[in-house]
This record gives sequence, structure tokens and C-alpha cells, in this order.
Amino acid sequence: MMSIYKKEATMEEMQQESIQRMELLHLDRKITQDFAQNGSIFLSQQFGDQVFLQPNDDEIRKRVKKFEQEFECLVYHVLLTDNPLMGECWSLLFVSPTSSDWKSERKYIESSGLVYAYVESEIENGISEIMVKPQDGGLIRLG
Repeated sequence: MMSIYKKEATMEEMQQESIQRMELLHLDRKITQDFAQNGSIFLSQQFGDQVFLQPNDDEIRKRVKKFEQEFECLVYHVLLTDNPLMGECWSLLFVSPTSSDWKSERKYIESSGLVYAYVESEIENGISEIMVKPQDGGLIRLG
């Protein structure tokens, strides 16, 4: 399957862009450092209005790897929420290899709180915008 994105950036450039977005989203400094040093991805798990941060496990790695291979993007954070309407909802925050879009995407995150994610749930699968809010070093999904 061909990627839907124009490949303009290297993996290293995508990692640097991911770090900038993690800082924009006010993720815990340790999460950003672990990602920068060894590509480690953390999970923000939301229970009501509380956030619990977890290092990645086999299930997270499997979901991330499948998405990254299919879309040639780089995932930098994962949100897990349980939505009464959609069931368990996995949101994979990512950077595409289309570097010509990055500046406007960063501005969009700053001004709106919206970020692109690949969302998997019982009802929804695909790339969409989700609204997130920094909380306790992690993120919560709004709506």
C-alpha cells in the first residue's frame, strides 16, 4: 500500500519535529527525553478527568508499528480513552513525512489545541483531528 503522504523528511527530521510538538503539548520532560534518546513512546490513559502515564508495552508497540509501516509516519504519543459511545479509543499522535506542512501544523496545535491522530475504536478507524489538553504531564482527549 502506498502512503498518503509525500515523503519529504528523514526519520531523524520527523523525530525532531515530534519533540517540538511534545514540547508544544507540554508533555512531561521525561517522556520527551525518553523519546529523544531511544524512541520510547508513552501512553496517556484517561480515567474521567485523571491521566495516568505508562511506558509502552507490547500492545502499544504493535499498534504503533502497524500504523507507522502503513502510513510511513512517526508516532510520538498515544492516548487511550474509554468512551461510552465508541468503546475503547486509541489515538496515535504522529508526524507525517510531509515537512512542508509542519510549520502550519505546529501553529494549528498552538492556536486550537487540535492535533492530528490516527484513531482506532470499535466504531472509528482513520486519521482525524482530535482536541487534546495537557494535564499532569500527559494529555487528555476532549470530545
